[in-house]
Amino acid sequence: MISTLVLKQVVSALFLFSTAQAFDAASKTNVALYWGQNSAGTQQRLSTYCESAAADIFLLSFMTSFSDADTLPTLNFANACNDQFPDGLLKCDEIAEDIQTCQGLGKKVLLSLGGASGSYGFSSDSVAEEFAGTLWNMFGGGDADERPFGEAVVDGFDFDIENNNPTGYAALATKLREYYSQDTSKDYYISAAPQCVYPDASIGDMLANADVDFAFIQFYNNYCNLDKEFNWGTWAEFAVSTSPNKDISLFLGLPGSSTAASTGYVDVSTVKSALESMDDSNLGGIMLWDASQAFSNEVDGGNYAEAMKSILTDSQGSSTSATVSSSTSLSSSSTLSTSSEEKTSTSTSSSVSSSSSVSSSGVPTSTIVSSSSSSSVSTNTPTTSESSAAASSSASSSASSSASSSSSVTATSTHTPQPTPPSTTLQTRTTSSTSSATAAPSATYTDCSSLSGLAKAKCLNANFANGLFNGSPDSCSTEGEIACSSDGSFAICNYGKWVKMQCAAGTTCYAYVQNSDVDVGCNYEAQKSSFTKRDGFMDIFKRGSSHSHHAHRA
Repeated sequence: MISTLVLKQVVSALFLFSTAQAFDAASKTNVALYWGQNSAGTQQRLSTYCESAAADIFLLSFMTSFSDADTLPTLNFANACNDQFPDGLLKCDEIAEDIQTCQGLGKKVLLSLGGASGSYGFSSDSVAEEFAGTLWNMFGGGDADERPFGEAVVDGFDFDIENNNPTGYAALATKLREYYSQDTSKDYYISAAPQCVYPDASIGDMLANADVDFAFIQFYNNYCNLDKEFNWGTWAEFAVSTSPNKDISLFLGLPGSSTAASTGYVDVSTVKSALESMDDSNLGGIMLWDASQAFSNEVDGGNYAEAMKSILTDSQGSSTSATVSSSTSLSSSSTLSTSSEEKTSTSTSSSVSSSSSVSSSGVPTSTIVSSSSSSSVSTNTPTTSESSAAASSSASSSASSSASSSSSVTATSTHTPQPTPPSTTLQTRTTSSTSSATAAPSATYTDCSSLSGLAKAKCLNANFANGLFNGSPDSCSTEGEIACSSDGSFAICNYGKWVKMQCAAGTTCYAYVQNSDVDVGCNYEAQKSSFTKRDGFMDIFKRGSSHSHHAHRA
């Protein structure tokens, strides 16, 4: 006699088979969702979102730390994975089950590498090519002693690289294609998530020199947002003139709600108007950051993800119903249990800010607040998208920066503001004419390089208050150099000119003491007078156990 449990499993499997839709990589109506960072604090199981007809591609975010084939990579999926192998690598049995469920429904699931916070990158192309084997064996069709998703095999890899170090990614993508050819049982894909600023500082080289299937272009937290100087035409030209893959699918990347990014969220009618007016020759669909934000955002009698799917199908003259209904209930009122809240902590100690050693290409990362010294700088610009599931209490209103500890990380989103580009080609770089530096002040600049600690912070802030940046208000010499303007905006050296960007509400740009280092970035206004940042704030969200997982994108 067949047990009730077995019968239910059979019925469920038959349902999945009957409702599965074949994935069309060439479709112009695909919706891609990043999932894993619990940006809205309402994140549910991956399979829950896959059961909705509103999305076709899911990007597991993120692998936040990787460097070479001999170093164990770090994964972070916020509240979605708690177990681990003896060496600390996450062991995500529930996600593994959900990957197979999603694939059974005709969805594609890719593992996303990078994000705005984390420590990652390659020293050379050869190191990156060796790491391709690690990815293939741990997550693809290869074999490894430890596979975080068990027998589940992802459908490819996504590159959400935001550290402005392009080394190795084109080589990695090309090598992955070689591994893909070993398994003819399914299709594998490679995607990238560039900022809308063109060319992208981190993966522009990869996009110009590797076969990429999907480009999830982030039209948020930048000057080129859909409601600003929307530059879709630049990317359409890239597709036909620069990309090795002339059939590359370009996705309109948007925040899933007004709280998902600092800027860039637009209403449904604005998206619809944009789709009607832009060149859709290489359009692949819409990407949303992230699933929790999009499904919690109630619009037009449904959610934002469903609305995006509807306008895509409408724009292509599809007979698909204008309203895509979800088979699950995901409302903005969703709540998580206390135990879930305790599992949301994740950000890594290897992600560090230090104003004394700035990366030569250091475009600011909007979510990292670090706690130890490093050879590169990440700015600490809080955004409203950085709340975790645990921040459902009154703390959520101020959880816009994630404090990191030695083994605990806080889920964030991957939204990195970038300066206005000097040109629209990968080959030509000209001086930016969009710098917003202030007029030359009369005050005298003070060299703070010989100072340290509080004295250095005070010295730098005095220069900033006088509109002197790091020497001259009119020009700068070190690419990626960071400073503050007299009005409290964040400033970065972009091709010889200072480019200013607004800090998030409730924060301002200043130099502050972090342990023995002095950092420069956007932090809480209340701490400015003491030249410190809010330290240990996210400690209340850390799990009590000795192990934890790692975080990221925003």
